[in-house]
Amino acid sequence: MSSTVPLKARLTGIMKSWGIPINPGCQQALQQLIDQAVVKFQTAGFSSNSQKLNEAERNFEKLLIEMTWEAGQQGFKELHETTLSAALARVCPLFPFC
Repeated sequence: MSSTVPLKARLTGIMKSWGIPINPGCQQALQQLIDQAVVKFQTAGFSSNSQKLNEAERNFEKLLIEMTWEAGQQGFKELHETTLSAALARVCPLFPFC
């Protein structure tokens, strides 16, 4: 994605196009995580830093990959809040999400 696309739109696009369904409660929790990350990102002054935008995007994908792995471990066919919690416990600290 272009670095001119705001971080929130970039991350939301990744979430919506992810290859495994996301439970509505988990989607809401991910959206809150995205919103918090955007605030951290802007507060740190990275809004126009294309390297940091790409890093945030890659890190969000890492989180979703961990969530997908966890869903498989738990026998789920979609991502749930429990997969988010477990993935965050494994990957944090992960800029700008935790």
